[in-house]
Amino acid sequence: MGFKVSDLGEFGLIEHLTRFIKNNDQSIIRDFGDDTAFVRLGNEILLFTVDTLVENVHFLRKYPPEAVGWKLVSVNVSDIAAKGGKPLYGLITLALPKDLELSYVEGIYKGISQALDFYNFSLIGGNTTSSEKLCLDLSLVGTAKRVIFRDNFKVGQKIYVSGTLGDSLAGLEILLSGKENLEPYERKLIERHLKPVARLDLSSIVEKFASASMDISDGFLSDLSKMAKNKTVKVFTKNIPLSEELKLYCSKRGKNPINYALKGGEDYQLLVASDIDLTLYGFTLVGEVLSEGGSKIVDEHGKELKAKCFDHLK
Repeated sequence: MGFKVSDLGEFGLIEHLTRFIKNNDQSIIRDFGDDTAFVRLGNEILLFTVDTLVENVHFLRKYPPEAVGWKLVSVNVSDIAAKGGKPLYGLITLALPKDLELSYVEGIYKGISQALDFYNFSLIGGNTTSSEKLCLDLSLVGTAKRVIFRDNFKVGQKIYVSGTLGDSLAGLEILLSGKENLEPYERKLIERHLKPVARLDLSSIVEKFASASMDISDGFLSDLSKMAKNKTVKVFTKNIPLSEELKLYCSKRGKNPINYALKGGEDYQLLVASDIDLTLYGFTLVGEVLSEGGSKIVDEHGKELKAKCFDHLK
């Protein structure tokens, strides 16, 4: 028996496969190892990113189709926003079960259309094929004024996040519980999971002041660990921004909201390192880069915080 992809996992597989690709185009600034590829075209920097939503992995068929379409667009725009960029054009691939109701696909496209209007860019084509499960894939091209890698941390820099963290995980738990008589705070948490809003409104701040940046899709600790390779980083856990809805959700269930904020995924907020005080622009100070080496995240008391990355292939 040979090796299986699960033996490597998602990130090990990516590292393994990219060894087979040798790009010699000097216009490529970085093609692998970040959330977007950077390509210089004349005086412009183009951003390329792609993301996929797969039924029963990223969403369930019972979810409102408009929300699925909205989320497909938003998760891609979030990567562009994290690079201080602007989305330009998208291409979509639809893999559809043949017995899927047309009204469901129409609902997805209504959500896509709403998101395109909200983020102000265009869908210009794509591809359609059949599949046992519904699969939606969006490729996005954007533009940026400068290159901002996710791992360009410098010792002494502060770490900031936008918005609040942990809401999406709580919303997912409520959805999966099947609860019907929902309270207003529960509806808000569900909305934050189903229809995340990419922080394109902060893209210009990232472009001006970020040294390193990425969006929070796999969870705060997980994504911070990707940014902080070969660095030791301190996290101010008491500063982690929490919504009132998450606090209420956790208080009613005897859970710690900080755990949701540290480990919950799909918040699609921005995680930024900078020399500038970004609290002046609506961000929250949540940490600092302590030293070179270690690839370690600790709290304010020096206790190591372990990041468990979600892996699609494990």
